[in-house]
Amino acid sequence: MANRIGHIGADYRSRFQLVLAVCLLGFAVTYLFSSLERVTAQAEQQGVRLMLNQFRSALVVKGAEAMLADEKLEPLVGLNPVQLLEQPPMNWGGDCQGADAEQGGWCFHEEKQAVVYTPRSPKARAAITGNEDAGTEPLAWRVEVDYTTPADNKPPRAVGLKLTRVKSGQINPWNHRD
Repeated sequence: MANRIGHIGADYRSRFQLVLAVCLLGFAVTYLFSSLERVTAQAEQQGVRLMLNQFRSALVVKGAEAMLADEKLEPLVGLNPVQLLEQPPMNWGGDCQGADAEQGGWCFHEEKQAVVYTPRSPKARAAITGNEDAGTEPLAWRVEVDYTTPADNKPPRAVGLKLTRVKSGQINPWNHRD
C-alpha cells in the first residue's frame, strides 16, 4: 500500500511540473510577443519621423530656392513633398485612392493636398502621435508657408515652407484644417 501512495504522489508531482512548465512557457511567449509589438511600434515611429525629416529638409531647400529667385511661396502650398526627393520612399503608394491606402505606406491625397501615412496598428499610431487614444485613421501632413511677424507691427513675412500635421486627416476647405 505504501508503494501505491508513493507512486500516486510521484504521478501528481510530474503532472504539476508539466503544468507549471506550460504556464511559464505561456507567460514567456506572451511577454515576448508584447515586447515585439512594442519594439515594432517604436521602429515604425522612427521610420515616420525619418521620412518627415526628409520631407522637411526638401521643403527648406525648395523654399530657399524660391526665395532666392524672388518667387512667392504661396503657390507651393499643398505641394507633394515626395516630388522634391531624388527617389520616392520604398513604401510610396502614389496618389491615395480613398480607403485602399496600404498599411505602413505613404501616399498623396490630391484633393486634400496632403501627404498621408497609414499606420500598421493602433499602437503604432499611438507611438507616432503620442496619444494613447489615437484611433485607427491615417495621419496627414500638409505643406504650408511659414510666416514670421517682424517688430513694429509690420505685416507677416514668408520665411519658408513647413510641413503641418492635419488633425484626423480632415481638411476644412475654408481654413485648411479641422
